[in-house]
Amino acid sequence: MQRGIEAKDRANQADLAVTLIHEYAHALLHFDGDDEPERAKREVEAEAVAYIVGRYFDLDTSGSAFYLAAWQDDDAESIQERLGRISSTAQEIIDTVVEG
Repeated sequence: MQRGIEAKDRANQADLAVTLIHEYAHALLHFDGDDEPERAKREVEAEAVAYIVGRYFDLDTSGSAFYLAAWQDDDAESIQERLGRISSTAQEIIDTVVEG
């Protein structure tokens, strides 16, 4: 089964790019999971990747604050594990875009 990503076109192309990066991060990070109780954590992970990649390419990522604020209640070990996955996924996307 092949999945696609859809996003509504908008005047702010940087915002559209960050949204597409967020959805692509879901595909890379969460392709095999759809556990509803973990949904909030999956959203934070995808948005963190979009934030990192967006900042790398100097895109407006100001909309990411809402998602990333959800981290405040996580324990340190959980955050460390998630940061590793987020970092490697962001780097994978950056490398793909840069290498074309």
